[in-house]
Amino acid sequence: MSEKKNGGFGEIANLIVVLGLITLICALLLGAVNQVTAPKIAENQKATRDAAMAEIIPGAEFTDLETTVAGDKTTPAITGVYEATVGGETVGYCVEVTPSGFGGTLTMIVGINADGTVAGAKVNSHGETPGLGAKSQSDWINQYAGMPADGSLAVTKDGGTVTPITGATITSRAVTLGVNTAANYVASLG
Repeated sequence: MSEKKNGGFGEIANLIVVLGLITLICALLLGAVNQVTAPKIAENQKATRDAAMAEIIPGAEFTDLETTVAGDKTTPAITGVYEATVGGETVGYCVEVTPSGFGGTLTMIVGINADGTVAGAKVNSHGETPGLGAKSQSDWINQYAGMPADGSLAVTKDGGTVTPITGATITSRAVTLGVNTAANYVASLG
C-alpha cells in the first residue's frame, strides 16, 4: 500500500484560504478602528487649526469660506480659507496650505492681514527630519510676521530675506512657498 504525499496543490490552496481569511479579518478590524477614531482625529485637527488661527490673528472671529484649491507640481494645495473679522470688519484671512518639504507634506496656517502683510504662520503637522526640519515649528517661523504678503518671499540662499533653518533649506523653502501661496490667494480675492 502506498501513501499519497500531501504537500501539493491542496496544501497551497489551504494556505491561500487561511491567509485570505486573516487578511479579511485584519481589514475589517482596521476599518472598524478607523470608523471609531476618524471623528476624533478630525476634531483634533480642527482644534489645532482653530488654535493656530487664534494665535496668528488674536481676537478675531473666523468664518470658513469653504474653499479648497488643488495643488500642482509648483503650488501647494489650499485646504481651507477663513475670513478673520473683528467687530464685523475684515482684518485678514487665514489660509491652510500643504506644501511639500523634505520628509513629506507640511500642513500649515498662514495669516494675511488686510493691509497686505503676513500676520504670521504656524506649521501644524509635518513629516520632516526630527531636530532639523522640525524646527519649522519653533520660533524660527515668527520671522514671517510683518513681511510683505506679495508672493515674492524667498530664502536668503535664493536671494530673498527669509533666513532658512540651518541644515533644512528644503523645509525652509517649503514653508516660504506655503506663505507665498497663501498671500497670492488672498491677493486674488481683491
